Amino acid sequence: MTKKVCVVLVTYNRLACLKKVLQGIAEQTYPVSRVFIFDNNSSDGTNDYLEQQGFEVITQTSQLAQVPAEQFGICFRSSENLGGAGGFANAIKMAKDFSSDYLWIMDDDVYPESDCLARLLGKIKQNNVQAAIPSRNDENYQDLVCLDIDFSDFKKFWTWWRKKPAKYPLDEEQYFVSDMPFEGPLLKTDLVRKIGIPDQGFFLEYDDSDYAQRILQYSKIVYVTNAILHRQLAKKNANNTQALHAPYTWRMYYTLRNNIIFDRRYGKNWAVRHVSPRLLLLQTLLIAIRDRHVKQNVPLILKAYRDGIHERMGKRVEPNY
Repeated sequence: MTKKVCVVLVTYNRLACLKKVLQGIAEQTYPVSRVFIFDNNSSDGTNDYLEQQGFEVITQTSQLAQVPAEQFGICFRSSENLGGAGGFANAIKMAKDFSSDYLWIMDDDVYPESDCLARLLGKIKQNNVQAAIPSRNDENYQDLVCLDIDFSDFKKFWTWWRKKPAKYPLDEEQYFVSDMPFEGPLLKTDLVRKIGIPDQGFFLEYDDSDYAQRILQYSKIVYVTNAILHRQLAKKNANNTQALHAPYTWRMYYTLRNNIIFDRRYGKNWAVRHVSPRLLLLQTLLIAIRDRHVKQNVPLILKAYRDGIHERMGKRVEPNY
């Protein structure tokens, strides 16, 4: 029997990207049964476009029960921007109750090759697992294939230092991984119903890594090397040196806070849970002094540290998109 796959897509003010990802979904060799879009209150004509394409646009969760079973495209328009984490949490919460066997989760700035879904499904069946993720490798982006995360070494106080990457070139058909982005993971719907929805308290970043840790309690996650999903906005050889020394923004607040929460949630010993956050605090303060951004960076760093230690989650710094 053909398995039903529901695409779960979160968007915000990226109509041009959204059009392309929808084109990629429509061209899959293994057809999807439904596309469910969670719109984080876009103001760029997204809803008008979707209505023109035959999507049912709704604004209340109670309206979901009234949508016909045969309706292919559904868009839920949020009354506010809930951030990436809030968007995925609410989208998955709604979509897990649809009649589907799999949820294919992605945001609006990706583009899957036509055989991406078929290859993901094939590896899930071959390995008898409940989760698979595509490769984002192309001429503009090199994927980090995370084989393991070291939650024991307190000196690795940045999460990316904890990750053990696969070596390039990737010469294996598949890898079992310990992390994933919300850019194309294919999950069995029964698994999602079992572990629940992502933690929207992260607001931005780490909600996907946290969800991966929860998945691993029930299933391995297989990385499928030849299932390609492109990142539309990736730029080859992007130079981030200047950005590293620039004053911190609201995005860095969420990176720091959620890094701390992630360590305290999954650290395997007292030092990771308590010493690592202090080392992170010390390093970022010293960098602020070195780069002469004390006035702007220090209040943000201290707030991120305090909120992380006390697990004060949600939107606590206003985004400046």
